[in-house]
Amino acid sequence: MATSKTTTVSSPGKVLLAGGYLVLDREYSGLVVATSSRFYSTVTSLPKSTDQDKVILSVRAGQFPKESSTWTYAVSIQNDRLMIDQINENAVGKNKFISIALFQTLSLAWEKIATESSSQGLDSGHELLRRITNDGKSDGLEIVVLADNDFYSQREQLSAMSLPTQIRSLSSLQPFTPLPRPIPQTNKTGLGSSAALVTSLVASLLSHLNIVTLPSSSPQSNSNHDLQLVHSLAQFAHCLAQGKVGSGFDVSSAVFGTHIYTRFSPSVLSPLMDRPLDSITFSSPTLLPVLESSQWDQRTTAFRLPKGLRLILADVDAGTDTPSFVGKVLTWRKENPEVAKKLWDDLDRANRQIERLLTELVAREGEHDYEETVGWMGERHIEDVTLSCANIHCSQSAPRTVTRSNFANQIPFQIIRDFQRKMSELSGVPIEPPEQTRLLDACSELEGVIGGGVPGAGGYDALFLLIVDTPSVVSRVDNLWSGWKEMSVCPLLAKQSDDGLRLEELIAVKGLKEALGR
Repeated sequence: MATSKTTTVSSPGKVLLAGGYLVLDREYSGLVVATSSRFYSTVTSLPKSTDQDKVILSVRAGQFPKESSTWTYAVSIQNDRLMIDQINENAVGKNKFISIALFQTLSLAWEKIATESSSQGLDSGHELLRRITNDGKSDGLEIVVLADNDFYSQREQLSAMSLPTQIRSLSSLQPFTPLPRPIPQTNKTGLGSSAALVTSLVASLLSHLNIVTLPSSSPQSNSNHDLQLVHSLAQFAHCLAQGKVGSGFDVSSAVFGTHIYTRFSPSVLSPLMDRPLDSITFSSPTLLPVLESSQWDQRTTAFRLPKGLRLILADVDAGTDTPSFVGKVLTWRKENPEVAKKLWDDLDRANRQIERLLTELVAREGEHDYEETVGWMGERHIEDVTLSCANIHCSQSAPRTVTRSNFANQIPFQIIRDFQRKMSELSGVPIEPPEQTRLLDACSELEGVIGGGVPGAGGYDALFLLIVDTPSVVSRVDNLWSGWKEMSVCPLLAKQSDDGLRLEELIAVKGLKEALGR
């Protein structure tokens, strides 16, 4: 007899450490770092009721008010079509990321069942409904999505508890802290919540319905065929919900973790972008021929940050809304191709220099004085490291690894920021606004801070720093941020993480079981 099961899949948030704007062009790449903060989608069977004759899919955003954050869909077969209708739209409205992800996932699930069983389309539709209802033993499926606190601004929660906006305060919040208002009225922190949501939702449902088999541990490569299928479906659903084919680095990181990313050709998805969303016709497959990995040309190159270094992030609130910058920058680039090409190429060289240096440092982790070297750097200003160790007259107090790696002399974060400000000036888009410049300059003066910037498209929303990971360096940054007067700066708990999408054991994730029961 079939038994009920629970499936939980998580995906990480992201930070585009290098490659903002450039990552939109296949000629260039981006360095995308996954975060330790994750989005979780948990799938379970709904109980069987005697008065329910519909197959139900219920999706609930577990940190938000239930009455405004639960979306319910009825799935049925009518003639030669599989119909998916939201039955509470009048009460809660639509959530396009959830509805599109559900629709496309069920569409792909039907195509996989039909292809692998060689059954007629209608029979495959009934098989899909059988899996959704656990062989008729339930009314359908409930999916609860929950995000680590870092995905949403916690300023209001800290203020209500009379706590300062510091790292230790965030640590005191309960996991998956309930939020008082619906999603559209809640401020996000720029970690890529929509990409992590769509990816975890697609993967959890495909796994629960036995359409794909996910690796038991977080993937370290993109060679797994089922994982590639999850990636391409999540990319498609996310693009469709956004109304455009974006670069896809956020979804790629949500699946594969930290890596160097070169985007897929937008033409890959062209055949699907105008696909109707009202029903699934039981005819020949349309998704699988496009979403199979052989059709995709993105590149992911393994990468990680060196041991002893840490990515530290902050949610920045300057009192203004960040507009959509990408369209304006791309318009400027189109109108000024020669100037833009030189700027893009210069930025790309600086980005690649960061990649090379950090990769070199990873290769040195086995040297006997590596940890001593990194700790030594943590108590010095980065320019002092350069002056002491950029030549043979290096200070006798410095471990020899720094001398050989010429570490600080090669870090081009400041160069990248200079180029970004030039792009801001030429395009009229505040990629690194003056307020952010002053904050980042102050951070860069602290001992143990290697460099930083505004991630992704820039603006007022966030900043990142790459620091030496010691308590004293973290404390310096934390204290500067909490005392900063020009803007409100709230740290995040997230660090870098190599991991991408993964299956979770419910009891292994702190606070998840309790949050699901709320």
